[in-house]
Amino acid sequence: MNVDIKADATLKDFWQDNGRFADLFSQVFFGGEEPLDPSKLSDQDTDESAVLMGKEKIASITRHRDLIKEYGEDAEFVLIGLENQMRIHYAMPVRTMVYDALRYVKQCKDLENQNRKGKVLKGSDEFLSGMTKEDRIKPVVTLVIYYGERDWDGPVSLEDMMDIPDKFKKFINNQTLHLLRVRDAKGFQFKNQDNRDFFTMIDEIYNNGGKVDLKSFKEKYPDFEIYWETLAAIGAATGTMELVEYAYGHKGGRLNMCTALDNLKQEGIQEGIQEGKMKTIQETVTLLRKLNLDDDNILWNLQETYHISEEEAKNLLAD
Repeated sequence: MNVDIKADATLKDFWQDNGRFADLFSQVFFGGEEPLDPSKLSDQDTDESAVLMGKEKIASITRHRDLIKEYGEDAEFVLIGLENQMRIHYAMPVRTMVYDALRYVKQCKDLENQNRKGKVLKGSDEFLSGMTKEDRIKPVVTLVIYYGERDWDGPVSLEDMMDIPDKFKKFINNQTLHLLRVRDAKGFQFKNQDNRDFFTMIDEIYNNGGKVDLKSFKEKYPDFEIYWETLAAIGAATGTMELVEYAYGHKGGRLNMCTALDNLKQEGIQEGIQEGKMKTIQETVTLLRKLNLDDDNILWNLQETYHISEEEAKNLLAD
């Protein structure tokens, strides 16, 4: 089955859910002590484009966030952005700073348009900025999730990207990167089941060199069930697009993880047979028999060489 869907789109869809989103930020920002209410989240336009006008030049800047939501509590509002990062980005503090700055520019422009249309501006100072003294913009905070297996060795602040003379350090407006390394997420106590499954399974895969040890997995999680969308997001985060395809092919509810992995493995064997790999397997069997190896040794070699189960190897040996 071929599913025409990108990894970044899969992860955006996963975190679009307010329950997962609220739990993620509650744990990462507040250690779970100040849980965010999912019902107080609302989706916002991810377009961060802005037109900057100067005396002699007009410049257009176009950027698109992965996700941004507004959180409102007691008539106070915060804009919360999320960026999915598959690889290390050595200018990430600047990149997030641009996103945040453009959102502030957009808010100021919206207020200016409202004020000029409503004719509420008074005095030259308000006419100059288009804003009144009482106008307020909403704060913006951005979290970057890094899904890579490698340790993040990029900067985590604007100052990390600079060599600053000591006498100027106190004057630099530093931009700190709020970064969640997916390998470090095991320290969080996620309340949302999908979030727990998501980070647990990613850690399981990375601890085994980017693959799932099916035998070990069955022993540790014999009856493990997972929501199909979570399985798709795990595949997207780890670059295992076969999991994404399988999840979208069985979407609609919870899936038994062991059954899913078994099916994926069997599908891979069938595809290999269809692509002509069966001939290679039979040639291997013929060669091993010429070397006077017994069936037990041939079975072991087939399992190790083609990464198949003992039962599958026996079926191939019987053909």
